[in-house]
Amino acid sequence: MCLAIALPIDELPEALVRMHERRIAVREPAGRREVRFWFRDPQPALPAWVDCRLLILPWGNRAKTSRLPRTGWCRREDLESGLWRHLLPEPVDIPATLGLEKGVWFLIPEGGLRGVLVRDERMRPHVYMVTQPASHYYEIMTRNNRMPLFAGRQM
Repeated sequence: MCLAIALPIDELPEALVRMHERRIAVREPAGRREVRFWFRDPQPALPAWVDCRLLILPWGNRAKTSRLPRTGWCRREDLESGLWRHLLPEPVDIPATLGLEKGVWFLIPEGGLRGVLVRDERMRPHVYMVTQPASHYYEIMTRNNRMPLFAGRQM
């Protein structure tokens, strides 16, 4: 899967960073400013391209009262089999240059990750990261049998 992502802060519009400054973590590893998004945050969020606009939206769902799945990830196989059809999922791209899994930061290819946007009962958008079975390399590197779907791949 992927428990956190990072991208250079200059890839996000300054106004968007200011608007969400309480929900995002800005770090300066190796002297370069980057924004990190963590699923473990009290209100996890992800950046996503929606209708040609970059937004920061809730990452998945934790509310017991919502009809949305209580997770932050969506299995590619479940999307393809129609298990999410009732939620009317819309594909989105999640900009990221690094991902974190089990303490290992890994490079994300240009284009970022694939996600799906679904709306809750109040029509508020939520983003779920799409996952797929891990490649042998990813599984050895992270000790996880699931990995994020990179944006260059078809959904």
